[in-house]
Amino acid sequence: MTTTVEHRFDEAAITRLRQEFSQVSTSQLADASGDLVTALRLPLRSRNGLPRVAGPAFPVTTDDDMLPCLQALAATPPGWILLLVNEQRPSEALAGDILTASALAQRLGGLVVDGAVRDLDDLAELPIPVFSTEVTLVSARTTRERAPHVPQTVRTGGVEVRPGDWLVGDADGFVVVPEDKVTAVLSAGRLLRAREDRLKQSIRDGAGTLAELTGLADFLAGTGELRFEV
Repeated sequence: MTTTVEHRFDEAAITRLRQEFSQVSTSQLADASGDLVTALRLPLRSRNGLPRVAGPAFPVTTDDDMLPCLQALAATPPGWILLLVNEQRPSEALAGDILTASALAQRLGGLVVDGAVRDLDDLAELPIPVFSTEVTLVSARTTRERAPHVPQTVRTGGVEVRPGDWLVGDADGFVVVPEDKVTAVLSAGRLLRAREDRLKQSIRDGAGTLAELTGLADFLAGTGELRFEV
C-alpha cells in the first residue's frame, strides 16, 4: 500500500531549496540551528563523486529484500530522496546501476542507503547523488516480503526520519531537518555562514589572528567574553 504524502514543497520549490542548501555546510547547519536539526550518525559516503544531496526523504526499511526498495522507488515523488534502511548487517546491495538509473529517470533528488550499493563504475556515470554506508557485489534477494506500506517512518543513525523530513548531506555528514523547520534552519545557516565568511576574510586581510579577533586573552583573564563577530 502507498500512503499519500502531503507535499509541503512542490518540485520547483525543492529544486530552489536544494540550491540554497548547497551554499551552507552541514556543519554550519548543525552549529546554527541547535535542536532544530539532528546529526545522522552513519558512515555515509558518496559513491559516485557527487558530494552533496538535499531533499525530503521517502523512507522504507527492508530485511535484505529488494521488494520494499522497488515499492518505494515506484512511489517516490520527483525531487525527493529515496532513503533505504536495511535491518541486516552486513548488508547485501539494495541498489545498483539499474535502480539508480530509474531514480534518475524519475527525477528523484538522490539515493541514500543505510546499507550497501554496488556497480560503482556505472554509478559514476549517473548524475544523481548516491550515498551508502557499505558496498558489496552481492545483490539482495527479491520478492520475499513486501513492505506493508510506503513511505514509512524509520529509525536510522539514532534518528527518527519521517516522510517529508529533509536530509541534507555533504562530505562532513548528514543532518535531518524536520519538514516544518526547513526555512528556519536554512535562514540560520545562512547567517552563520555570513559571520564565518567575515571572520575568515578578516584573518586573510591581516586584521588579526583568530585569538586576537575573538578576544581570547581577555576571556582567559576574566575581563571579557569570547566573540565571533567582526
